[in-house]
Amino acid sequence: MRAEIERRFGDEVQIAYVDAGQDAVRAEYPELLDQIEKQGLLYPITVVDGVPLYDGAVSYPAIMRAVQNKLDAVEA
Repeated sequence: MRAEIERRFGDEVQIAYVDAGQDAVRAEYPELLDQIEKQGLLYPITVVDGVPLYDGAVSYPAIMRAVQNKLDAVEA
């Protein structure tokens, strides 16, 4: 997945896989994790530009569309 995103979008995007169970991650993203918990979202969660979009599963086509939509919105 990462290789496909990098091939398709190049340097326009950054990909990060984080484990919310690690203390360092919880310390780095407290507001986001609080939001996720309050919304009752299920892991794994796909977050694009700080916004949780998908929970409970990983859908590569949906992630690709979400990244493309975000880039299109930035360019507009």
